[in-house]
Amino acid sequence: MTGIVIPPLAENEAAAYIKHAVRKAMDLAIIGVAVKIKVEDGICTDAKIALGAVATTPIRAPKAEEVLIGKELTEDVIVEASVAAMNSCNPISDIRASAEYRKDMIRVFTKRAIKQAMESL
Repeated sequence: MTGIVIPPLAENEAAAYIKHAVRKAMDLAIIGVAVKIKVEDGICTDAKIALGAVATTPIRAPKAEEVLIGKELTEDVIVEASVAAMNSCNPISDIRASAEYRKDMIRVFTKRAIKQAMESL
């Protein structure tokens, strides 16, 4: 592979990635959450949520995405999506974090990532 081309976001799209790690650089993530949302007339028309370090490979959280699509992104909707993201993964415990901690941090960081993406709109 010589490169990756990522198309630019449209005006009504925003994205955010948050990595939770012990150190700022050169460290494996305890968890990672990537969010991409599309909002038209105040309603979320598309959402993508990817979770890292909670499975053998990065995974999507389709049930959390479904919670967002077709709705105004209110605090209650964001919390519901965050819980759905948390429930969509089955992480392991290792020396960096327990499975329970990782699940809870998925909830916290999904909420943060959605809000961070919304700030870019």
